[in-house]
Amino acid sequence: MGAKKKFYIFLSFVLISLLTAVLSGYFGINLSLVENFISINHYLAIFLYTILFTLLTTFAFSSNALIGMSALFFSSYEAIFYSMIGIMASSIIDFYISRKLGRNYVRNYLEKHGGALEKFDEILEKDTFKTLLILSIIFFVPRIIPNLLGGIVKINLKKYALATFLGNLPTVICIVYLINGISYSNYLQIYASVAGLVLVSLVAIYFYKGEMNHILRLSFPSLVAIYFYKGEMNHILRLSFPWMFRR
Repeated sequence: MGAKKKFYIFLSFVLISLLTAVLSGYFGINLSLVENFISINHYLAIFLYTILFTLLTTFAFSSNALIGMSALFFSSYEAIFYSMIGIMASSIIDFYISRKLGRNYVRNYLEKHGGALEKFDEILEKDTFKTLLILSIIFFVPRIIPNLLGGIVKINLKKYALATFLGNLPTVICIVYLINGISYSNYLQIYASVAGLVLVSLVAIYFYKGEMNHILRLSFPSLVAIYFYKGEMNHILRLSFPWMFRR
């Protein structure tokens, strides 16, 4: 398979991922129907949830939303356990998709371009396990970012899986207990869960504070672009919305 064909397949995968992420907020769920189904077919519901979680999060559907949903319908232990199974399964799928289809092209692209992307590639190669672990821990970083990055850097599946597991487990636990606390109006549990989410992310950011610019570029590219080009925003707006400046 040629480099261009690999890139187009990889690009298609990324576009599908972004589209799924955007549309994920528009799906409604009838909670009563789901509760009835789960009460009658508990083990089947767990199986379907795990499969659905794996398939959706492979294409960037919000894992946090699915984890929160599981906390509404399953026990806390079940929600944590089966959400982690889904996270691990989808991350391994993303890992192989990225490695098989996009690794050579993306690495060549990074070598040809200077600036933040090249530097971030150097950071990844310097301490790949640490970088993927921290990206997985920080709750506002989309899960698909460390998943796809894992496929284009030098790390074996065992270390990648360990970084993914250790990085995601604290967030999953905090989200499950947060939703559980909201359901039962347990304010102590709510505050503790939120504090846990924030604290874990702050600790990760502290150990990686020198590279936060690169993390933000990956997580919020549009906002970062606006920040760095704020002096030229008038020109950008004129090009994007010329009708606003007509007299």
